[in-house]
Amino acid sequence: MTLMNGNKLESKRLLVLTSATGAGHDSHAFATAAWCRQLYGTEVEVTIEHALEDSHPFYRHGVDFYNFIQRGMPWFHHVYYNVVELIEVLNPGTVSLGRDYYIRLLEKVRPHAVLSVMDCLNRGYFELAKAVLGVDVKCATYCTEFGGGYGFSRNWVNPRGDYFLGRTEDATAAALRRGMAPERILTVGHWEPPAFYAPAMDEEEKTSYLRETLQLDPGRFTLLLSTGGAGAQNHAAIIRSLFSLGKRIQVIALCGRDAQAKASLDSWVGQAPFAVRTIPFTDEMPKLLQVSSAVVARAGATTAGEALLCNCPIIFNAIGLMMPQELPTWRYFRKHDIGFAAFRAAQIRQIVEQWSVHPTKLSELRQRMQSVRCMTTPESALEQLLGP
Repeated sequence: MTLMNGNKLESKRLLVLTSATGAGHDSHAFATAAWCRQLYGTEVEVTIEHALEDSHPFYRHGVDFYNFIQRGMPWFHHVYYNVVELIEVLNPGTVSLGRDYYIRLLEKVRPHAVLSVMDCLNRGYFELAKAVLGVDVKCATYCTEFGGGYGFSRNWVNPRGDYFLGRTEDATAAALRRGMAPERILTVGHWEPPAFYAPAMDEEEKTSYLRETLQLDPGRFTLLLSTGGAGAQNHAAIIRSLFSLGKRIQVIALCGRDAQAKASLDSWVGQAPFAVRTIPFTDEMPKLLQVSSAVVARAGATTAGEALLCNCPIIFNAIGLMMPQELPTWRYFRKHDIGFAAFRAAQIRQIVEQWSVHPTKLSELRQRMQSVRCMTTPESALEQLLGP
């Protein structure tokens, strides 16, 4: 892994391009760094860069607006998405806006490989990296989507890249249709942090975690309410809709880094006829998903992939309408009969009530999830980029 530079040993360097649009792209960037630490130790240096918002005010405002409408107007993404699809006009084979910033970044880091985990950071970025650093620098995309169709951005695919790394075969098929050479396409799975691939918790461990860590009853239906990186959530409406289910359920509400949202929930959830645990940002998602009977989350690909790895049934929160970028995930789960969508809080209550009354339906769903989930880790893909 180390390279000879005169008489000096030099580590490999990996530059990961991401953007804080939601939480998914950053999540996969941090997962890349975690896998590099586990596989290579100090022999690989990973630099994670928010190459959109840090490079130009135009992109910074665009990212802020993206997160604003995701919190309050998800339906408006059907307009915004189609505008962003035109970003290839700004980068016709090279980087236009933020060009000087990106060149300085490349010259500073001098990566041996560039990995993009965001759709708007492929076209032009790979070409400019090779122009600045030479043709030997490897450029790859990890595509977070579950499949193609409307919502799969054309910007995910740069046929001039060295590799397209897809989450599923549906996603790699979409890349093939958009001009990526088949020998440069790899299906690599969900690209989550190493903890998601650890041996599953046994029943005793689940019981202990629920009882000792969360102070919850291991015998009750446990519903996990997830939240997006931009703070998008409908926890209050969902929890109130569940009141009629009484003590047959209990709720874990994730609040992320939104302290105000957590304080607001804490001020009234004591009125609920069931236990509610509000949790700030946590790195214990693998455990929380394993001990939960089901999770409610937007149809973003990250939480969906985590739920698959942990075999936790998912209800897609479509309150306010599904966004274009959520549709590939929804289509994949619907195709395999492993996902449910709720456009109103009352629909979430109906699904939870059915599963709590008929646990065999939940068991059958988990079996279907096991049959389609992919447990491949990022190891082989990183070896393509960085060497064994």
